[in-house]
Amino acid sequence: MTANKSTTINDVAAASGVSRATVSRALSGYGRISKETVDHVRAVADSLGYRPNALAVAMRAGKTKTIGLVVISDFTNAFFDRATKSIIDRAKELGFRVLIQHSDEDVAVERVAVETMLSNQVDGIILVPASKTKHSHLTPKKIGGKPVVIIDRRLDIPRFTTVTTGDEVAAEEAVAYAAENGHKKLGFLIAVPGTTGFTSEEPEIPITSVQERVDGFAKGVTKAKASALWIYSEDKQEIAEAAVEKLLDSPKAPTIIFTSNNDMLLAVLKVAGDRGLTIGKELSVVSFDDSPWAAAMVPGITVVARPVEELGHIAVTELVEAIEGNTKPKEIVLPANLIKRSSVANLLKSK
Repeated sequence: MTANKSTTINDVAAASGVSRATVSRALSGYGRISKETVDHVRAVADSLGYRPNALAVAMRAGKTKTIGLVVISDFTNAFFDRATKSIIDRAKELGFRVLIQHSDEDVAVERVAVETMLSNQVDGIILVPASKTKHSHLTPKKIGGKPVVIIDRRLDIPRFTTVTTGDEVAAEEAVAYAAENGHKKLGFLIAVPGTTGFTSEEPEIPITSVQERVDGFAKGVTKAKASALWIYSEDKQEIAEAAVEKLLDSPKAPTIIFTSNNDMLLAVLKVAGDRGLTIGKELSVVSFDDSPWAAAMVPGITVVARPVEELGHIAVTELVEAIEGNTKPKEIVLPANLIKRSSVANLLKSK
């Protein structure tokens, strides 16, 4: 017989000379049915090119072996790119597939993404929340009791297992390192979702990881007794570059700029290049999140590196445990580490 992509279970039943229910049992491996019938039905199904609906089969077993992952939309972001790969790889090891939606750092979009995941009957969800306070769509009733693991950020109500990194401590350490190298005029370029343009006044920061970096940087400034210029920017390249220009044109221009993510770092590098400033000499820089290009640059960029692969691995492991019945929420914080490269000049040596 000729294979047909539109072949249905009814076609297999007709060609096999048995009932639809018998075909379903034979192909799914359940119920009382002889081996001869099973072999016959499967041979007919193969000859017709019939493939059972994997989701329907899984749902009959009570699980779809599917995880829903809701992340921000920018997969060029080194952190989320690597986290997503780690989550997919670990899920595959445990026999799960992953459906991916993005939130674009918008709570309304996140709400729809979660609803889409639930309508696809995922067994659980891994979520990067767009807001620490706006999460009414994540109540146990709204998510149908499905397990959820929050990564990278936290909600203001500790309802689910969270897997985050120690950004505040690492940010403070980064400032201390700059101070040890003689930097007393510090600049900070912080990407804040929901911000339009840029401002020197701290806005409401909707996500905990960014707030922790700001708090850590601020503690470091106080301990170092340094002067600091702060710019909070919309996460758009042209706006971030304008923010860097403002920092460098200040009467108290910083000798070092700390950036909250790779996108802000790229803005600093672009403006420095346009101005002919040599990184690690005329302008120093430290950023959050490592990447292959940050290490490969000359000079290499000093970064606060977060254990991305480990975070993704743990998130999937915890979610699968919850799917299997271990539902006690945990708060897991992985250490972030300062990787010292050559982008921070030692101003004490030049004196």
